Amino acid sequence: MPVRRRTAVALAATALSLSFGLTAGGTATAAAPQGEVAAAAAKPKFQMPFKCNTHWQINTWGHNPAIDLVVKGNTGSSGKAVFPGYKGKVVKAYYDKGAGNVLLISHGSGWYTAYYHLKDKATKYVKVGQTVAAKKQIGRIGATGGNSGDWAHLHYEQRYLAKGTPTEKHRKPVHFNGKSYTGKNKQWKDVVSKNC
Repeated sequence: MPVRRRTAVALAATALSLSFGLTAGGTATAAAPQGEVAAAAAKPKFQMPFKCNTHWQINTWGHNPAIDLVVKGNTGSSGKAVFPGYKGKVVKAYYDKGAGNVLLISHGSGWYTAYYHLKDKATKYVKVGQTVAAKKQIGRIGATGGNSGDWAHLHYEQRYLAKGTPTEKHRKPVHFNGKSYTGKNKQWKDVVSKNC
């Protein structure tokens, strides 16, 4: 077969395989049909944003799938250390009149976590652009912002958006250590952090 013909055949085969969602090696890719949204990337193995083997209470209230976290029995949470629970990069650190001191961390592949009502200025422990490990302190539980009700707790969200920076409308059900904590007005009274 002449070189030009082989080249043309190879190019046609590549174009055909791409139209069927195949890679050059012949394996299928996750390309979504036109007009459909691709499925979310695999969720990171998030752990609770607290020290290993500490006990916490989780509430979804009316803002499910976001959650609020306090010490088990709500015996006083103000000032307790907050961690990301999975490696990531700080992409936003700011003050909001409702949410108070806020951090947003990217964990890769479109997954993010958000932390509201932090006690101290959002950049006290970390800076935007900084890479953080699962057990790196990023803040402390507080009651900042008008939506905190002057009640020290951590409002926490797991978000997903394939491209761009997600907002509250991109919240997903929260998972810690592979277990789901979701559902309107739910409560879990004793959840142990496995951020070890």
